[in-house]
Amino acid sequence: MATERLRYNTENRDAIVLFLENGGDLEMAKLNDIQLKLLDRWRFADEKLRENKYSREKVADFIRGKYQISRDTAFRDIVNAEYVFSSTTPLNKKYAIGRRIEFLERKINEAYIDNDRLGAALLEKILQKYYEKYPDEHAPRSPKKIVYNIIQNNKTLVVNGSEDEVFSVDDAMIEADDILKKLEDKDDY
Repeated sequence: MATERLRYNTENRDAIVLFLENGGDLEMAKLNDIQLKLLDRWRFADEKLRENKYSREKVADFIRGKYQISRDTAFRDIVNAEYVFSSTTPLNKKYAIGRRIEFLERKINEAYIDNDRLGAALLEKILQKYYEKYPDEHAPRSPKKIVYNIIQNNKTLVVNGSEDEVFSVDDAMIEADDILKKLEDKDDY
């Protein structure tokens, strides 16, 4: 019981956060053996979460399989990993909405299996709102990647995969300045 309490108190989490804030330097912030094991599990959990391929349940199964721990402990590790590494991960709205859509679709299927038509209809209505919020992909209005290959005072301009005429170095620099000026004037620079 004392080991359980030691493994899951916030002091361990705070010590690990301090350790990471100091760049992972063991001299600045010392971690005991339990905290090092927790950090290893939390890093694994964070890595699986960042892959954006698996549900939380599947990530918990990966943690359980690798570290031979209980289901509850695996879910606690996920929560702690999100807490510890959240400062390095900005909110990915598209990902979060996508996860909610997957969850609702699963719940709708379960409602239909349970013959709960009213519950399924209510969930469908909520699902529609998430579909409206899900961001669409928009093509960029201007090229984001311009490559100048300058070889022996000649330059081949490559814009979005197509090659154009050959310029001298001076002409290429003037052309590059013109393109940059045009891009800076637009709002999607």
